[in-house]
Amino acid sequence: MSESLVSSRLVHIPFAGVRKVFEKAARLEAQGRNVIHFEIGRPDFDTPPHIKEAAKKALDKGFVHYTPNLGTLDLRQALSESLMTYKNLTYDPLTEIMVTAGGQEAMYLSLMALLEPGDEVLLPDPGYGQFTTCVRLAGGVPVPYPLLLDQNSAPDLGAAQMLLSDRTRAIIVNSPHNPTGGVMTPQQVETVCGFAKKYDLLLFSDDAYDRMVFEGSRFVSPASFSGMKEKTVIWGSLSKTYSMTGWRIGYVAAPADVVAGAVKMQQNVLLSVCSFAQAGAVAALQGPQVCVENMVIEFERRRRVILEGVSHSPGLSALTDPRGAFYVFVRHDTPGRDSSALADYLLDHGGVAVVPGTAFGENGRGCFRISFATSYEDCKEGMERILKCMRELVS
Repeated sequence: MSESLVSSRLVHIPFAGVRKVFEKAARLEAQGRNVIHFEIGRPDFDTPPHIKEAAKKALDKGFVHYTPNLGTLDLRQALSESLMTYKNLTYDPLTEIMVTAGGQEAMYLSLMALLEPGDEVLLPDPGYGQFTTCVRLAGGVPVPYPLLLDQNSAPDLGAAQMLLSDRTRAIIVNSPHNPTGGVMTPQQVETVCGFAKKYDLLLFSDDAYDRMVFEGSRFVSPASFSGMKEKTVIWGSLSKTYSMTGWRIGYVAAPADVVAGAVKMQQNVLLSVCSFAQAGAVAALQGPQVCVENMVIEFERRRRVILEGVSHSPGLSALTDPRGAFYVFVRHDTPGRDSSALADYLLDHGGVAVVPGTAFGENGRGCFRISFATSYEDCKEGMERILKCMRELVS
């Protein structure tokens, strides 16, 4: 049989660019090479003990069965309290919040629930690659818009306006931003909200890194501005904040009809999220937050190492001022080598895995992403290796 058995809907759904780098790094490690992992976007910390203990106790109590499609009421109430504490937002835990298998599923379920075939969605470029794939899987059309990289990676709304059509349904924003680490100011967020209201657009806010901000920056939710709660869908996650990536706990916070639609999708996709993982998530949200504070302090320490290393490496410069998440987006001046070729060189010759900028869109050309979600010692060693490689290339 010559024809592929795979559905045509997947023809334009590529494998994630990070995955390609990770798999190549794994092959080198299997051959005995030592690799510094600057490609992985997950905290290297263990999940805090009180969170794990809560999940263990839930298991011991026999909390091992299906939960409501919306998620447990305990967790939805804890999420509602957290949204008020950290974002000054009021969401009804009975109708306006649902628990998902990570922020990724929150994105997928809500896009599937809201988009009609052919609806266009404005999304950031450079930006998280799964924005594009989820829009396509939902039958929508991704329309990349550029960012003002020297202005906290805020959307270039002038350029975005030129991309509007009668099929434009929504805009996706992400701050703190992956891959640049940019954090929009409150005024910039308010301006984006004005754009969404002016053109009657839904606003999807990817809040995966909302608690990870540095140097006095602060997260401000689009939903906190007048008239925006009714137009905003929040994609939230506990993965980065509490180092719970493997637990797969995220959430949607949105108007009740949006959540109701997403629940219908959940009924036919996952049914419900892991029961005892939800018990751990309640402990994460309601327990001591010093674990989050300490993690952010350590990320700030690592961030300084990366930025200093970039500043001393010939041919490299930080493209933005990263005030959030755990990424630095690096511009490179290496004639004859695009971002993929440079990433290959750094991995093959330096044992350092980075992600080519083109994995995040066309506007990532000439750049690569460094994740400092690895140990302080690895950050220092990795930057020394990159410095050595760049000296070889530039000379």
